[in-house]
Amino acid sequence: MRQRGWMFIVTVMFLSLFVTSASAEGGTAGISLSAGLTPMGGGYAGSGYAVSGSGGTTYYVTYAPTYYDAYDTGWTGRIEPYYDFHPMIRGQVGVAYNQWGGNTASGIQFGDLKVTTYYIGVKIRFLPNSTIRPYVVADIGAAKISGVTVSFAGTPGSYQYWNSTTTAFLDIGGGVEFKIAPKVSFFLDTRVQATGEPDSARSPYSDADGIGSIPITAGVNFTF
Repeated sequence: MRQRGWMFIVTVMFLSLFVTSASAEGGTAGISLSAGLTPMGGGYAGSGYAVSGSGGTTYYVTYAPTYYDAYDTGWTGRIEPYYDFHPMIRGQVGVAYNQWGGNTASGIQFGDLKVTTYYIGVKIRFLPNSTIRPYVVADIGAAKISGVTVSFAGTPGSYQYWNSTTTAFLDIGGGVEFKIAPKVSFFLDTRVQATGEPDSARSPYSDADGIGSIPITAGVNFTF
């Protein structure tokens, strides 16, 4: 997939609009900090046909590697400034960093995968008068996928597999907040997130699906 820098620009515009709205009177603002484990979802991390190595050698594999095979469970860290427009409606902007360690799959040793996401979203928080509040959340924005290299058993050196890519991002999920002080709450959160496809450096062999994952995080909200 080609670079989509315009998506990042659109995201920044949305963030600017959010900050402008958040300056209005009548609501409360705060910041959310969270981190946790991020298992990979399904999807193929390559075509599974062949990859060219050094000296004109071609390495054949028998099946397409999946993201689940190619990467260990990773981790995610998030920072989300927010504004409560209504006791049940919270707007938020966010930046999240995701990283997964590479495995060997289909004869390919994958390098680490790093994805940074920039997004805007909304959280619907139920039971406004309770100290325990379930919620649902959805976000949309842009993702910056790092370039990834691969290597092959018995072959020195590494080869570019995916180029650095800017593409679309979205997530949806839910969780539960636990109020522990007048302006502080703890929460548990699970989301399903997805990006567009990484830009293939060795097409068609490294052509891959979009990256899907399931961050399971814990964090804290501080209301100002």
